[in-house]
Amino acid sequence: MTADKKSPFEGEHPNLKTGVASVTDSRPVAESTWLVEFAAPQLAEAVAPGHFVMLRLPELYSPLLGRPFAVYRADRASGRVQVIYLVVGNMTGRLSQIAPGTPLEWWGPLGNGWAPIEKDGVPAAGRIFMAAGGIGYTPFYMLAEKYASLQRGPELNLLYGARTESRVPNLDDFRALGVNVEVATDDGSTGVKGTVGDLLKAKGKGGLKDALVAACGPRPMLAAVFRTAERLGNIPCWTSLETPMSCGMGLCFGCVVEYRGDDGKTDYRRTCVDGPVFDAYRLNWD
Repeated sequence: MTADKKSPFEGEHPNLKTGVASVTDSRPVAESTWLVEFAAPQLAEAVAPGHFVMLRLPELYSPLLGRPFAVYRADRASGRVQVIYLVVGNMTGRLSQIAPGTPLEWWGPLGNGWAPIEKDGVPAAGRIFMAAGGIGYTPFYMLAEKYASLQRGPELNLLYGARTESRVPNLDDFRALGVNVEVATDDGSTGVKGTVGDLLKAKGKGGLKDALVAACGPRPMLAAVFRTAERLGNIPCWTSLETPMSCGMGLCFGCVVEYRGDDGKTDYRRTCVDGPVFDAYRLNWD
């Protein structure tokens, strides 16, 4: 790149960092669910709640491209970053087999994070309901950690759903922050038999006074949570999408979603750059 040319990502990713980190921990946390920790001080310093990072195994050409992962925890003191992921394909299958000391290529932090649900860094509601399905709880820990540290922070609630008990991770990290945790499973093997939408519906309009819903998980779950929030009185609802990505920086336009702008017209937005957090009332759920 010549000196008189700017990076095409300079405006959209002013805090973008890249590097090759050393894996410090890799272990299962639930059925088909793994945690990987790596040393990346620059990333740990820059990441905010809801940001994601692209990871790639630099010594392999299959898969060639990186994959997006929500940042679960970031410790600025130690410079270590944790992500939790579901083993579903080639990249995550190989990632689950790596050992401490393995190099891991990363670039981030990426996305807008949970900033849209705040005003001047303060939550836009007195009660936050974090609705998560499957691996969707991962972008919420740093958000809960941030809000729990406020002198007059909001009431924090995590509504978590999974297929069965073996897919439910240890959620004590959230409980230690003072978060009210409720669990639902499809088969009723632990918690309430039902879905995250059922947990939210059980709150009723009275239970959602001065509330905001932040959701992350599979798209059908997000749609159900949104429609429940809408029926219960148009409760503000923001969703962090798990849209597949190739670059994570807005170059490939492979992660676009339909979105209604301020003028009422529907357009396409890139999940990686314009999201992953979007106002659920402006997304097309059909």
